[in-house]
Amino acid sequence: MTTAEGEAPPAGGVPTTTGTANPVSAHDPWMKVLHWAFFSVIFAVLPIAAGYLIDATRQGDRSFSDLISHGELYIVSAGLTAAAVGQSFMKRSSKHRFLHAILTFTNIGLFFLTSFLYADAVAPNAANDPEVRRDVMAELSLWFFAITLITTGASTVLAEVEE
Repeated sequence: MTTAEGEAPPAGGVPTTTGTANPVSAHDPWMKVLHWAFFSVIFAVLPIAAGYLIDATRQGDRSFSDLISHGELYIVSAGLTAAAVGQSFMKRSSKHRFLHAILTFTNIGLFFLTSFLYADAVAPNAANDPEVRRDVMAELSLWFFAITLITTGASTVLAEVEE
């Protein structure tokens, strides 16, 4: 099948009299951001959600705060920031070079900070130390996870918009 100009439409395109109408392109940056959110973020926190649901079905008395107070979100944050840094280093040229650099250095800083906070949360003496405040660890991990979502999401949007 060809278009009015005699050209074959691209794969997945719908032939029209003026070319092709392709409402959702494989190169649509927002689709790629949705894929990032689903496959990176949702899949990364799925084990934590599963642990919460399993605990709830067994009539466990652990709160969500107690569940995340052992550094799980720090690991997720470190993984997301490492992926964002890797993605930013693969960009050869950038229209928004300064913003790209700021986000990359922020993500590197977040990676090291969340890695050290995770190491503190799982230190051998942390489980039995009465001075370790698990409620503060849980709150901090949520804050760092939220900041990570913002910076890595912005990095992903910037990388995809520039393609």
